[in-house]
Amino acid sequence: MELNIFVPEYVDTTTLDKCFLDKVTEFTPIQSETFLPEEKLKTLDKFIVLEKDHFKVFLRGGEPFKCNYQSRNAIMYGIRYSCFWKGFTWKFPIENGLRLVKQPPMHYFVRSGNSDTLLLNNATEANTIVEYFDSDDDMDLARFVEAVKSKPHCVQKYFIVNRGNEYRAVETDNVKNTYVFSSRLKYRIVSTLASGEATIETFVEEDKNLENKLAKPERLSGFKLRDSEGNVVSDGEIFALQILGSRDGYESDEKLPENMTEEELVFYGKDWVDINSCMDDGRDYFLFGHPDSGVTFTCETIDDIVYLKHEDKYLYNDPEGETNDIFIGNGVPTKEQRIQIHYNDDGDIMLTAWGGRIYAMCDWVKCSYGAIMFNGIEEQLRWGSPMSLRIVRV
Repeated sequence: MELNIFVPEYVDTTTLDKCFLDKVTEFTPIQSETFLPEEKLKTLDKFIVLEKDHFKVFLRGGEPFKCNYQSRNAIMYGIRYSCFWKGFTWKFPIENGLRLVKQPPMHYFVRSGNSDTLLLNNATEANTIVEYFDSDDDMDLARFVEAVKSKPHCVQKYFIVNRGNEYRAVETDNVKNTYVFSSRLKYRIVSTLASGEATIETFVEEDKNLENKLAKPERLSGFKLRDSEGNVVSDGEIFALQILGSRDGYESDEKLPENMTEEELVFYGKDWVDINSCMDDGRDYFLFGHPDSGVTFTCETIDDIVYLKHEDKYLYNDPEGETNDIFIGNGVPTKEQRIQIHYNDDGDIMLTAWGGRIYAMCDWVKCSYGAIMFNGIEEQLRWGSPMSLRIVRV
């Protein structure tokens, strides 16, 4: 979807900061004396008219509003996907009579031709300005520093260099202080560098700590399943698995229902492991997180290996499958399918694939549904939290 920008005869576009969305924007020269915005709105839902010290956004159904050039790409990003005037009254506050994003834009330097940022529709690059360079030979960090410092309206402490799928954050006052990251991490890294919530050192330190977030694959000799108090859970003993710390706690704002059974009272107001039993395509059921209710489990020890079970079915992982869910199925899992149990410092348990290093996580995609899986995606490993389970006898 192209944007339309109309340029009066007295505006010199070569003096404007470049924007990513200029690539999908048609700049049309106009004569200011004869241009009638009201007439143009009869054929266009939205468009921009440039002025010397600001630009105007026209959206059908609302009054035009003046905007600060500092936020041109962010505002263009907003109107490209929306033609509703009301949405802009809260997205872009007014300062000195002009609408803008209060946080300064991040300055990008992008290798022309094949860089990841050239793929549009990416919110990370919304609040930005950009300059392009043709090849790696043209990647002159000293020149980039001069460009950033000449534009006090953009982020001054850092800038971003994008070549292919590689991103590099560079400290303006010390270009030797850089941090290379992938596109999967860029939203968190770029946004927190821009806001001042993080520094390059923040992410360097996170790299050092990644090893500590991975499970140790070694088995404990003589392993026994124990609850958080250290008491052994015997084979066949019934318990539920409460999910701890996967979100800021589930708290029902409803009054405690009347006539609840003793078991219902145990489950109420907490998050639990449940089983998706709605499958009708022949596949095995899988675990998920559910507030206020869950299913019960037991364990069974075979050849000194502890297996978790639901009724007569075993929990297992399918290393050859398309998903990294934890399933329940018939038959004792093979070595490759086993689930390994680990203890955290509080005595609660965490799960990995057998010999694996990635803990199962519970991602609450909805308030009533937590997706449980072994998620090896880079950002989840770095910023996600392993799922801790507390054994609760019922």
